[in-house]
Amino acid sequence: MEFRFKNDTKPIDFWLLSMSHTYHSMVGVCNIVFTGAVTVATFKLWGRIHDLLEVLLLFGCLLFTVIQPILVYLRAKAQVAGIPRNMELLFDEKGLHVTVGEQRESIPWKKIKNITEERNMIIVRSDERHGYILTNRALGSEREAFLDFLKQKMK
Repeated sequence: MEFRFKNDTKPIDFWLLSMSHTYHSMVGVCNIVFTGAVTVATFKLWGRIHDLLEVLLLFGCLLFTVIQPILVYLRAKAQVAGIPRNMELLFDEKGLHVTVGEQRESIPWKKIKNITEERNMIIVRSDERHGYILTNRALGSEREAFLDFLKQKMK
């Protein structure tokens, strides 16, 4: 059995992944608590404090709700710019075969470290810092069959 997919990762995919990981961690809880506290303080103190403190409170309200998501998106855009557009991923009984133009790399199953299933993608990790994102757009109707294949190979 083999599965062949073209890379179609977009900045929004990295953004969703990053935001999901942030807000499903202790950092995300701290962000929510901080934003809530600053929002309450802003409403309670607005007009009774110095203009500079009002600006700082307003900045605090926008930090994790607007500024952080924009910065994460800009970082995601830079990450996608570094991915070759003509990358093809082939999964077969021997492992993962990555083709970019005329270059080809094969990664045997024993070197695949982890498979992560997210709501809108599957991530195949070749080591702790590197992996291949397969979005639901790329997987299409083969998602479940492919996921079963991966689980079988990772046993």
